Amino acid sequence: MADQTISKAYCRCNSGHYFQGEFCPFDGWSSAESKELAAAVEQLAAEGQELTLVGLRKAGVSRETLERTVVIAFGCAASAFEALDPRMYVVDGQAKPAVKLGSSFK
Repeated sequence: MADQTISKAYCRCNSGHYFQGEFCPFDGWSSAESKELAAAVEQLAAEGQELTLVGLRKAGVSRETLERTVVIAFGCAASAFEALDPRMYVVDGQAKPAVKLGSSFK
């Protein structure tokens, strides 16, 4: 039987990691935003709602939390991950280390 697609929401911590839940598994970082996102994801799942940025906004998630959030739709549940540690980004056509980017990436 083929695996179904699945969406996951990730919060960005101050070190640039993206993670699910309240605490970053890489460094333990947590915030009001990560807690709000985790609660909203749980609420949407309990209601059987699709996990999207629009859905999170409709659920009342704050602007500050949405600014730290990415939602990724995976082609199958087996390829979904719990956290991501991006060390490089391409911004304005140039590869840059995460530590050299502005506050929008931290």
